[in-house]
Amino acid sequence: MHVKVFNYVPELIQRGDADYTKYLDDLTEELSANQPTQWMIRASIKNATQPFVADPDRDQSFQKLLDFDLRQLSCETANHVFQLLPCPIEDISIHILPAIESKGGGCCYAPGKFLLGIRCDELAPMRLKRNIAHEYSHTVRYAQEALIDSPNKSVFPSSKTMRGYLAYEGLAMVLGDSLFPHPGFPPYEVSAESEAAFWEKIDLDASGTDAYIRYMTKRAYEISSRIVSSYLAKHEISIVEAHSRTDKELYWKSGYPFIR
Repeated sequence: MHVKVFNYVPELIQRGDADYTKYLDDLTEELSANQPTQWMIRASIKNATQPFVADPDRDQSFQKLLDFDLRQLSCETANHVFQLLPCPIEDISIHILPAIESKGGGCCYAPGKFLLGIRCDELAPMRLKRNIAHEYSHTVRYAQEALIDSPNKSVFPSSKTMRGYLAYEGLAMVLGDSLFPHPGFPPYEVSAESEAAFWEKIDLDASGTDAYIRYMTKRAYEISSRIVSSYLAKHEISIVEAHSRTDKELYWKSGYPFIR
């Protein structure tokens, strides 16, 4: 595997508000050029970095990330996950930006291309590992499903229904949780009442980007994780093995009580 890491955090320090914004606007245009999932790239960069624009202490926050060798950690993590779950996509690029509060996360905007927003705190190294595993799962999944037919083809599964999205995100959630467990990352709290409301309101036959944006909330991510975890327990297989199962099987044969 060949891993390239682009850590933009050092480039964002000691910039005025206007210069900071312009740098990120230019970066957004560069990364989204000729990409089918421009909406995903733009939203990810904006959500992660915009809250810092008017923050007078942002350089201090960014320095917390610079205290860690995120470049080396990214390479080590990607290679570790690759050894456990080989993938035909051997060129991986990891783009790192700072994020604030609940805006940390990332996206796999094209095969092997990860955009990660990392919160500026002591859990940054573990968060980076978990996010890389999550986005790597998406690249593996679509390589296996033979949906990649050009270097810039979108890895986003726009033809899936919500049942497929739940399996897709559940695999990624459980992979990150399984490979890099940490008490600082408890499951998102979803009460019985909240889950019942989710299943009552979701249109499971809805498909495409609009359906994904509408229904894949934090609550949905946690429920997707529960579905895949239920499948693993019922069939006594690992999360790595589960990546060879179809969305349909993961969902319908999960044994999860709420599926329909």
